[in-house]
Amino acid sequence: MSKTTPFSISVPDAQLDQLRHKLDQTTFPDEIDAVGWDMGVPLEEIQRLITVWRDTFDWRAQERKLNEQLQQFTVTISVDGFGELEIHTLHHRSGNPNAIPLLFIHGWPGSFLEATKLIPLLTKNGEGPVFDIVAPSLPNFGFSQGVNQKGFGLAQYAEALHKIMVALDYEEYVIQGGDWGSMIARTMAQYYARHIQAIHLNFVPVKPPFPWKNPVRFLQSLASVPFSAKDRAWIARSMDYLLRGNAYMKQQETRPQTLGYGLSDSPIGLLAWIYDKMNLWSDNYSWTDEEILTWVSVYYFSRAGPTASTRIYYEASAPKIDPSNGGGAAVNYTSLDDIMTACAPSNVRFAVAQFPKELIMWPMAWYHIIGNVVKEKEFDRGGHFAAWEVPELLAGDVKEFMGKEGSAYGAVQGKEGY
Repeated sequence: MSKTTPFSISVPDAQLDQLRHKLDQTTFPDEIDAVGWDMGVPLEEIQRLITVWRDTFDWRAQERKLNEQLQQFTVTISVDGFGELEIHTLHHRSGNPNAIPLLFIHGWPGSFLEATKLIPLLTKNGEGPVFDIVAPSLPNFGFSQGVNQKGFGLAQYAEALHKIMVALDYEEYVIQGGDWGSMIARTMAQYYARHIQAIHLNFVPVKPPFPWKNPVRFLQSLASVPFSAKDRAWIARSMDYLLRGNAYMKQQETRPQTLGYGLSDSPIGLLAWIYDKMNLWSDNYSWTDEEILTWVSVYYFSRAGPTASTRIYYEASAPKIDPSNGGGAAVNYTSLDDIMTACAPSNVRFAVAQFPKELIMWPMAWYHIIGNVVKEKEFDRGGHFAAWEVPELLAGDVKEFMGKEGSAYGAVQGKEGY
């Protein structure tokens, strides 16, 4: 039985006092001269941000602003095998009875904050369709409840988010996702295809069409050979990330608990771990101190603690359990490898938006392995955090996808958005 309750962010004074105490006791490492960003976040930058966090950053002001601007709730749903979970959720209705329900799914190191720039662009009546926006904090993230039981993988995240939409009276809806939001959306397409007719993605990890794994797709890809200079640059960028840029992912996939001691106990460790990615993965976006520290504070003050958010990497890469072979109780694992190679049912229409500083970028033809890709668009600016960096571009592409001339027009029965 689901339950929806109004919610306001209210971090206890004791947590703020603890943070200030830890910031006062910060110990900094040394640094090689003139190393810049080559080895990570520069010492001078971290020292400056720690000073701002300790002396001038006002979490209470950010808390008030978020509570005033956002319509927040907790939605209590039940996940099979894991009991009830209380999920923090933004739910903004446009007021238009024909509005299209849109589920926005964030990733790591993002949060519900990423939806806040999209909400005014997508919920206001005007040119193009309008939407009702649902943007949960994933279980284990932000102000949602954590999961204290092993085995909560992509299938369970998908189940939780689908049940939130049903609890909010949206039996049919569309999805927008990047980072883990993309992988969860694609998982949802496998399990709940009759509820989801359209998915817009701005991050699309797929495995290249190796001839020994997917000969048909490999032969189809030959039509685009030789690759253009742009395709070659995308492949080079993706390979650099896969070979040199994803050490954080391997750590979180394999030993998240070991990493978690530093993230949970040390504000400087958490700040450096997250800010490194915010800077590296964006397209020259000018992060303000307020933005950086608010993002990191959401992790520091999160209900389950910052370590919990890293476990999605472990669970998504965990091997499947075979109960018939002494593996223990059956667990509904859907692995990251499964989803990267899965083809969604044909009724689910996909739009792919490619931003130039994304982590993984392949030739557009390769993305068709995910299913019925009906819209492709390349942008000339924007990075991994497109919803935050270039919200007007992302919102415009979603509207174009769902609008009267779009390839997913009428995807939600009776909800054309006008």
